[in-house]
Amino acid sequence: MKELETLKIANQDGKEMEIKVITILKTPDDSKSFLIYTFDDKADNVDIYASVIVEQEDSYVLDSITNEEDWKMIQKAIQELSEE
Repeated sequence: MKELETLKIANQDGKEMEIKVITILKTPDDSKSFLIYTFDDKADNVDIYASVIVEQEDSYVLDSITNEEDWKMIQKAIQELSEE
């Protein structure tokens, strides 16, 4: 796996954590952005997470993905990434 960019983010409680960015996806109409990431890119089995990126009060927040079509797009992207 290539070297991944590390981002420091704050969770809803304000606690900072580091994540490793795998990729950022956008919907075809550019209305939404999604972050695909992991916490440990050196593990034998890497857990992959996805969140929608929401702009709030001049900052970006990671939020849950609730739209079924968004999930289908993300699952397809993760499948393609795993085949590389």
